[in-house]
Amino acid sequence: MSCMIEVRDVSKTFQDKDRTVQALNHINIRIEEGDIYGIIGMSGAGKSTLVRCLNFLEVPTEGSVIVDGQELGALSDRELRQIRGSIGMIFQSFNLLMQKTVLDNILFPLKIQGRGKAESLERARDLLKTVGLADKEKAYPSQLSGGQRQRVAIARAIASDPKILLCDEATSALDPQTTNSILQLLKKINQEMGITIVIITHQMSVVREICHNVAIVEHGSIVEDGSVEEIFTHPKSRAARELVFEGSETSETFAGRHAADRTMEELREKRRIRIVFTSNSSFEPVIGNMVLKFGTPVNILKADTKDVDGVARGEMILGLPDERELQEKMIDYLNARGLAVEEVN
Repeated sequence: MSCMIEVRDVSKTFQDKDRTVQALNHINIRIEEGDIYGIIGMSGAGKSTLVRCLNFLEVPTEGSVIVDGQELGALSDRELRQIRGSIGMIFQSFNLLMQKTVLDNILFPLKIQGRGKAESLERARDLLKTVGLADKEKAYPSQLSGGQRQRVAIARAIASDPKILLCDEATSALDPQTTNSILQLLKKINQEMGITIVIITHQMSVVREICHNVAIVEHGSIVEDGSVEEIFTHPKSRAARELVFEGSETSETFAGRHAADRTMEELREKRRIRIVFTSNSSFEPVIGNMVLKFGTPVNILKADTKDVDGVARGEMILGLPDERELQEKMIDYLNARGLAVEEVN
């Protein structure tokens, strides 16, 4: 696949009264054609500034952005408007025209493009079928649920046949069930239309569900990037670890011992490891077999199963026995059975 978006050494500063704010600091990312790429970070990390640099709604202070082979900074205003026509965008707040019907909202970008009325109507109605709202064309946004509004916004964003769809916190205002339905719709659009999708979010669950690759932004810099599976299995940065562990539940420990009965200070004194179950190891009761083999219980401090790009991945945090030699034998045992093992501190 060819590169659809390349960000080269991009920095962005803003002047705020008497001080200069560094929103982005030497960002480098590469997004392949047809990818679903996640950009994740907490509020204020710089991810929304970054996504606005991808279509030059924000012009970088330094560096360059290349979209579909064209460097945006070298384009005329007219050329920049043309390439923006190939980039759709959806937002957390939907940004629909509240005085227009659902159908008219989708027709709006087609009118701007100067398409014929009959062609535009056919296109708009086809898109309403695609997003599951064929019966809502005469409704107004105020009559729709949040999920339905976002579906209209998606239909409007792809009406002009863009090559790229930028999604800036597009599911943040939605409940989990509705979020999942929107993510499945975006996945369908990516697969059937080949649109490259960039997801801006602060939720690792969104990235795990839909993205193939991800960049983690913290304080305006990329602290880690790679495939979602790689970062889920072996998070290297502090920010990645925090995001990966997001939503993990403390569970009962093996052999009837309970992590909830222990203080955090006691837990910190123990050696802890995180294991990730791959497809080859998830069918074997590895922990149970290990306990039987070594005759010593281990604490299951946390356990969870997550969907990582459509594949179920199990993870656990284990508290190991005190004896160092036994700890190493257990880690070797887990490694030998294909589990990813790393220290947790």
